[in-house]
Amino acid sequence: MQLTHFAPATNMLWRHIESCGHDPEPVFRKAGINPALLNKSDARINIEHVDELWRLTVDLLDDPCFGIKMTDNWHPSFVGALGYAWCASSSLRTAFNRVVRYIHVVTEDLNIRLSDTPDGLKVIADLEHSIFTLPQHHDVVLGVLMHMCRFNYGDDLHPAEVQLAHTKPRCSSIIEDFFQAPVTYDAPETSLTIAREYIDSELASSNKQLALLHDEFLMKYLVEIKKGDLVQQIQSVIIENLPSGKVTDNLIAKELNLSERSLQRKLHEKGTSFRHVLDEVRKMAAIQYIKNPVNTMSDIAFLLGFSEQSAFSRAFKKWTGTSPVKYRKSLD
Repeated sequence: MQLTHFAPATNMLWRHIESCGHDPEPVFRKAGINPALLNKSDARINIEHVDELWRLTVDLLDDPCFGIKMTDNWHPSFVGALGYAWCASSSLRTAFNRVVRYIHVVTEDLNIRLSDTPDGLKVIADLEHSIFTLPQHHDVVLGVLMHMCRFNYGDDLHPAEVQLAHTKPRCSSIIEDFFQAPVTYDAPETSLTIAREYIDSELASSNKQLALLHDEFLMKYLVEIKKGDLVQQIQSVIIENLPSGKVTDNLIAKELNLSERSLQRKLHEKGTSFRHVLDEVRKMAAIQYIKNPVNTMSDIAFLLGFSEQSAFSRAFKKWTGTSPVKYRKSLD
């Protein structure tokens, strides 16, 4: 399955190349990327083309620190619904939790991990197994995350620590000036640490209902872009058909042009079953819907395909050990 990258995210690189006095179009076309895709919110690009674009840009600019410099061009729309969900998050911690869950909406070849440390929340960019190996890739990932934090919290936010898994460049002062924090080069991982006094503070831009609306979209979109995997394909069909209340293995098999027996066999080979996948999708969607106070329990039961609210309540308690009403109250 080919990994993909959210096309509008490459706008940052386009704008930076332009700001350096070069025409970005020939660079993008040489990398196999149609510039018209940059303004299409549903467009995705093969990850290998994006990697080639970066390598061409490195040769063109001859600037080891352009990864940090290009963060000035960041805009929420460049990472789609994740950017707007970030802006509406109640705290930087909840914002980072969204990034962990939905980073593949932006790029499928990057994972973000979080770790609580004595100095604060460490945000780790897992690039070890990624196609993105350039030093500028490490810089731009941390730089964008830092820029997003300041976008919400304010320009006076400084990380407690920054680690970069590449050698110290000749322009290191630009990186250090950007972060305004100690930077360790040749580190075992690429990460930044945000102190607790910042990470858990209530943000003035917080808008819970808006953030949850974007979460619901991101959840469905993430399943959609993973369609190359059989389980993800099944999840996508389930989500589309849940409100009908008629999600069966027969329906799924027909949608995927498989026989029921073939579908069951393929799922068995993956160590799962149709019932397990259905329950996991319902549980994931239920938790997301419950977080939004606009949704009544009867509405949620309908959205999940349950004929009665009581059936939904029993299923939710089986999944989580508590009732949907108690679960919602625990979020207050």
